[in-house]
Amino acid sequence: MDTPYALTAPPLIPQPTRSAPFALEAGGTQFLAVSGTLTDRLLITYRTDAARLRPLVPAPFELDTYAGYGFLSVCAVEIAGMGLAGTPSFLRWQNREFLYRVGVTLRGEPTFVTLRSEVSSPLLALLGRYFSHYRPRLVELELQRDAQRLRFESPSRGLVEVDLASKPEQASVFADQEQAADFLLGMKRSADVVRGRVRVQQIEHGPWQPRFVHTRAARFGFVEELARTLGARFELDNTLAVHDVPHVWKAARWL
Repeated sequence: MDTPYALTAPPLIPQPTRSAPFALEAGGTQFLAVSGTLTDRLLITYRTDAARLRPLVPAPFELDTYAGYGFLSVCAVEIAGMGLAGTPSFLRWQNREFLYRVGVTLRGEPTFVTLRSEVSSPLLALLGRYFSHYRPRLVELELQRDAQRLRFESPSRGLVEVDLASKPEQASVFADQEQAADFLLGMKRSADVVRGRVRVQQIEHGPWQPRFVHTRAARFGFVEELARTLGARFELDNTLAVHDVPHVWKAARWL
């Protein structure tokens, strides 16, 4: 059993004295719509001094900030019935994923840039090299759940476990879960930049009711790598949970 992870705990990694450049991997181009249902989704969000996070943000995007902080989020998600929109069930698959993203603005509108995604689906990992700007990599990723607990775990990349029944600790810079959800989840598209050109992907989804949940444990290898690279101290701000939400990820288009 993991020791409960308090939101007021020390930062994930002590801040290094020097930082190194960050290079965003090349992403693919999605030209067909993909749909699926998010059976369970946790958005684990870390805050850090905005100046430390800006090297992650490619031009022409600007870091989206609140109270002097920038935000790095990990989306731990299971997607059922994933596949090209309109295809029958036998052509669809299940995927579990750790997706790492940073909140940005484009022309004043909030969106996010995906730094990397770690996926359990071999098919998605293969096709995503060429057709996804989410930069997928294949990992082993398991999900355990019951009435009170939800746990995503990858032996090589990390884990998150939440207690669905306990009251979350109040350590977020946001006043409440509605304000946090509006800032962190209230965006309708993802974005990327290729050789100075921006492309965006509209995201349609059913209604959801995100809520703060108590985070028992959270550690991710990629977040630790970014902390060392950027010389940043990432502090857990909050975890938002949603359940059973249908999604359509539209074809990406150039602006």
